[in-house]
Amino acid sequence: MKFSLTLRTPYLAAAGGLVAVLALTACTQSPAGHDDRLTKAAGIARVSLIVPKDLWTETKPVGSGKNAFKAKMAELADGPRAGRGLVRVTMSGAGMVSYLKELDSNAHPSKLNGTRDNTAASRRVYDALAPAVDRIKAATNADDPEPEVVIDDTIPDKN
Repeated sequence: MKFSLTLRTPYLAAAGGLVAVLALTACTQSPAGHDDRLTKAAGIARVSLIVPKDLWTETKPVGSGKNAFKAKMAELADGPRAGRGLVRVTMSGAGMVSYLKELDSNAHPSKLNGTRDNTAASRRVYDALAPAVDRIKAATNADDPEPEVVIDDTIPDKN
């Protein structure tokens, strides 16, 4: 009996090690600060994202039932960016957390999983949202505007 257990032990250890390696390599390769960014985003009351409609459609989270992603989308009808195919997407901090998680998963897949169809689009949005969320400061009064992130590469940023 001891003999068969001794023979199995190396195989079990090897199998356990293989499972651990596969689990670790299948994970998303999140950028530095991602967990802190999610925590900060969770505390935001509301944030707006101005983005090309096709980019939003390509990157928006999908979910159903209890985990359904909630955001309000409206075409930009006036102002200097009107008529350019941009939409304003308004979401809560909890919605931003879901969106950042989805973007991270698609933008930074493990080498084992390879790229997805929307990896480039997700990376573009994540790379714009991450520093914007990092820069958000607490409102100083009730009249402070909600945070707004603009992704429109046809008009240079003024920052």
